[in-house]
Parts: sequence; structure tokens; C-alpha cells
Amino acid sequence: MVEKTIKEIRETEQKADDIIAEAKNQSEKLLENAKKEAENLESGMIEQAQEAAKKACRAAQDAGKKTLEEALKDVGEEIAEIKETAKSREKEAVDAIIESLV
Repeated sequence: MVEKTIKEIRETEQKADDIIAEAKNQSEKLLENAKKEAENLESGMIEQAQEAAKKACRAAQDAGKKTLEEALKDVGEEIAEIKETAKSREKEAVDAIIESLV
């Protein structure tokens, strides 16, 4: 009877040890899976941030290019106006020079 009780205790202890080992194994697997998932999430977030930065950079470049084109157009128009003004005053300058020589 005592031997049977001791055997049952040992079996129960073995079952408890098995349960503890299985729990430890499962916790390690869960931890590893959590680490992998965190790495995947981090990688995904980094990719999203990089893509957003690229889009923002492209948008800024496009806006800068458009602003530069508009400024060049405005400067071209001003140059044309100055040339036109200079051309219209050229006759006045020639007449003034001729008049001063006469």
C-alpha cells in the first residue's frame, strides 16, 4: 500500500514536471513568435515611413520645380518688357544724340 502511494506520488510529480516543461516550451515558443511578429511589424512600419518620406520628397521636388518654372516665366516676361522699353527709347536716344551734334 505504501509502495502504491509512493508510486502515485512519483507519477504525479512526473506529470507535474512534464506540465512544467511543456509550459516552459510553450512560453518560449510564444516569446519567439512575439519577437518575430514585432520584427515584422517594425519592418512594415519602417517601410511605410520610408515610402511616406519618398512621397513627401517627390511632392516637395515637384512643388519646387513648379515654383522655379513660374519664377523663370516671370523673369522672362520682365526681360521682354525691359527689352521692349529699351527698343522704344532707342529712337529717342538716337534723336537726342543727333540733335546734340547739330
